[in-house]
Amino acid sequence: MHHTSIKTLLVFLLIFALTYAQLAPGFAAEKSKSNKVKVAFVGIKFDDVPDEARDRVLERVQELLEKESSFQLAKPDELEKQLSKEKLADFFAQPDSAAFRTLADELQVDYLFAGRIANQSREANRVLLVGELVRFDRAAGILNKFEVLKYYDHIGVELLKFQEEFVKTIVPSNAGGNKALPFIVLGGVTLAGIVALVLSTSKSGSEGEGGGSGGDRP
Repeated sequence: MHHTSIKTLLVFLLIFALTYAQLAPGFAAEKSKSNKVKVAFVGIKFDDVPDEARDRVLERVQELLEKESSFQLAKPDELEKQLSKEKLADFFAQPDSAAFRTLADELQVDYLFAGRIANQSREANRVLLVGELVRFDRAAGILNKFEVLKYYDHIGVELLKFQEEFVKTIVPSNAGGNKALPFIVLGGVTLAGIVALVLSTSKSGSEGEGGGSGGDRP
């Protein structure tokens, strides 16, 4: 009877572990979604920058933000539909702390990214990008400015530095979560079940041997 009850308990434990392994990723995904950092990238205002360089820089900055899975990102094309052209024009005309604060409050985001970059090269065949990329921290009310001063040929190096100093620094430390946890739980329950079953079988065997050891007395 004791052996049967342990087997029944093991079955329930395994069912629980398998159910947990299937449902836990879904719960984790929902929790992760609710804990995402809300970020908006308004865009970059360019002055005298060739189209190719302009498109590439804009694309690269957006890619840096998009690749962070912990961000809930609002991109420039989405914001253009959400905000009026007049509002965006006013924002870029005077992108001071008050303008960032007003826009961040309207969009209800934690961080707001934007930039202003001009071509100040004196060489016709080269593009010298000068300006700044800005991150506004809504909670602290602080404008963080990243100065840009690089020829377009080497802008990739500058953007990697921007990523390390301005993007990675707002990524939650536990953004990835423990994806292996459901399998650890399943493995632990399975191992515990095997050990319990072995011990139970061993005990039953010992009891059986003990019961048959007595002989007929003369």
